[in-house]
Amino acid sequence: MRIPLPIVCVLLITLQPSCIWKLWTDDTPIEEKIFDVYGTVESISIDDLVIQSSKNQQVTFRMTPSSVRGGDFEAGTYVHVYYKQKEAIKEVTMVVEKIG
Repeated sequence: MRIPLPIVCVLLITLQPSCIWKLWTDDTPIEEKIFDVYGTVESISIDDLVIQSSKNQQVTFRMTPSSVRGGDFEAGTYVHVYYKQKEAIKEVTMVVEKIG
């Protein structure tokens, strides 16, 4: 019985030790990882964003000059927040209105 060439190629790529190793390790420092969360805006200013997360927790983020703000949000707007963790501070990289 012959195994088709495309299946052999997929198996060889998938089973490479380097691919398997990457699945088990993630050497990216926490300061470089980007996290995300959904929630409802409680307040937003030039310096801070406070949301009520989908897990019913109040989460405060720091807005920086490089933070991308995808609109003029008011309290009650449902948003998707992307952020980086810098020590104990969550810094917004981008916040956009979640539609749908």
